[in-house]
Amino acid sequence: VAYKLPSSQVKTTLEDIIVQVGRTGSLTPVAVLTEVLVDGSKVSRATLHNEDEIRRKDLKIGDQVWLHKAGAVIPQVLGSIKEDRDGSEREFSMPTHCPECATEIVRPEGEAVSRCPNSRCPAQLEGWIKYFASRQAIDIEGLGDKMVSKLIERGLVKDPADLYDLTVETIQDELVFVDKRG
Repeated sequence: VAYKLPSSQVKTTLEDIIVQVGRTGSLTPVAVLTEVLVDGSKVSRATLHNEDEIRRKDLKIGDQVWLHKAGAVIPQVLGSIKEDRDGSEREFSMPTHCPECATEIVRPEGEAVSRCPNSRCPAQLEGWIKYFASRQAIDIEGLGDKMVSKLIERGLVKDPADLYDLTVETIQDELVFVDKRG
């Protein structure tokens, strides 16, 4: 029998809310928190899922918030501590344009998620390439997040098919060789 102990709830400050663009174009608000120790690890960020969740939890930038680890792993903001408000807190509003490519975002009727409809959005491209190269997909060994970012930044990769055209010569400035023999 395995028992899970209840997660600790820790008080911290919601310093800011940034918006990340995923590989499908979904915009996800992320809490930037004053770093705090929660159940043995330092936490400074937590997903807020979507704009509706922020409203449901009545979160404002500058709020004192309760934080815990859902399932003893994933940092989760539980809610604001309203009695600690001093009037300096600010409302969050989702951007009207993609933070990566400036395309006007859309939120389809009945959906909770706002999306960037630009299939050429750099953040979406980077997400797709990272996923394509990951263990869950093609599993390209040695093609990590930093390398993907550099290849896109240099214009060498504009879609997953471009990975097959790369040669050592075209990417030699991006490569770092490691002697695995020690």
